[in-house]
Amino acid sequence: MGLLTKLKSSAFGSKKSPERRVNRNAAADDAEGDKTSAAAKNEDATEPSLRPLQIGSYDFDDGYSYPSLYEEADDMVKLSTLIYTLIELREVARSGKLDGHPKSLQILDLPLAMDNALSIIATEAELLKEILSDGTHEQALSALQALTGPQLDAGAIGSSDGVIGGLLDIWNCCPGTSPEPVDANVADSDYTVSTIIAVGDEKCNDELVYVVGINPTSKRITVAFRGSTTKTDFLTDAKIDMVSVPDPESFASSKTASSVDNSGINVCIHRGFYEYLFGSEKGQSKYEEIMVHIQKLFDANPKFRDEYKLYVTGHSLGGALATLFGFYASSSNILPQPVTVVSVASPRVGNLEFAALFTEYESQGKIRHLRIANHKDPVTLAPAMSSKRMLTLGSMMFSPLGYLALKLSGNEAGAEESYHHSGMKMKLRNEVQDGSQRCELSYSGAPFLSKASSSVNSDEDATGKKSSMLSLTTSDVPLVSYHYGRAYAERMALVKEELDGLTLNQLYKTKTGTE
Repeated sequence: MGLLTKLKSSAFGSKKSPERRVNRNAAADDAEGDKTSAAAKNEDATEPSLRPLQIGSYDFDDGYSYPSLYEEADDMVKLSTLIYTLIELREVARSGKLDGHPKSLQILDLPLAMDNALSIIATEAELLKEILSDGTHEQALSALQALTGPQLDAGAIGSSDGVIGGLLDIWNCCPGTSPEPVDANVADSDYTVSTIIAVGDEKCNDELVYVVGINPTSKRITVAFRGSTTKTDFLTDAKIDMVSVPDPESFASSKTASSVDNSGINVCIHRGFYEYLFGSEKGQSKYEEIMVHIQKLFDANPKFRDEYKLYVTGHSLGGALATLFGFYASSSNILPQPVTVVSVASPRVGNLEFAALFTEYESQGKIRHLRIANHKDPVTLAPAMSSKRMLTLGSMMFSPLGYLALKLSGNEAGAEESYHHSGMKMKLRNEVQDGSQRCELSYSGAPFLSKASSSVNSDEDATGKKSSMLSLTTSDVPLVSYHYGRAYAERMALVKEELDGLTLNQLYKTKTGTE
């Protein structure tokens, strides 16, 4: 069975807990990366003060049939890979290069049955490969190779249909079947096959790109974000200064972010990611645009609110956007809880207060987050701190007068502008050494649940061993090749047996001591 076949079945496919108050100034971060020099550590002796957290019991079991941990991870890795190829093929179709292929031009039609989309991708794979092999499309080419390359499952090596075959299984629809065009505003509209509902790629070189789909078999509505491929994407990644933003509950209770009172919660987010998703200089933000698509599905199908769950995924930049989207969507009054985020190869998104609030939401059953990170993937180790924080530390070490000027002008940045990860981390290794496991599972929010204080800059792996960029051996040096979609697909295929019998819900209980 090929990878595309598996993707087909996995795609677009809360209880209120008693709360306990925990006042934590601990690190929520488990990523590998030394964030400060000796001078920075001295300056950071006083940790950012966090408000008391309302910690619940991590109860997500509400009657919904959640897949196994491996299935959730594998499905979303495939979907986050697929979006690169889907968007590239749609661009090729718009350019006129598919004019002689009338059936393939259906890739632009919406709604579009998932099996039809995958069949078109398989048909045009060679043309896409030729176009993407110009040295400027490494990420998209890697995604295409993962989709169409040899099957990665150990038990099916030699199959030639690759991820495309796997995707077809995931979507679990009948090949060759395409639904009639559906008006999401029609109350009796229904979906019997997995379907791509919306694609936000009209300005794919200038704006973030997303896909919204529905899987009636898994009862999932899925939002997938594309990772970095364009100049605008990379410029977005580079905007590492932080912006103070409204917390999700305050945001949800207000019509516009500009009128929100943060209520003393100092949530700071990567400026590039936040502006990409919530920027609305030209009207509706991308967040609002996507929510409109989702709300139409729920309005047209009232039963979805009781039967379906929202999943959000993406690779690289897409993983960061998925994390941010899920964080805010989890407090929306139009969506069933919990919202599930499966981020792949995501950089850090926000500060310590963001990580703390994210942990609080997880504990209260609002959101589940599985963060998949390859060992030695450099993108998952960054950013460590905001540009303002970097300037502050640089001035402290090399320009005392410059640092004094920053301090007097109010432009000094403290430890509150250090970045932290969130969610349940699944670290995937390519090789196993010294008795270590190929898949390491740890919870980024665990330090918030402990009464013992630890440094904001502490970094621990799943075994509790501190690690940093400075302590890495030569064999641990990060490599860009480990960031690409194909590397993630390959490593996921190797951990299926290791993850057998595990679920994300049970993992939350185990890692938080709430069993």
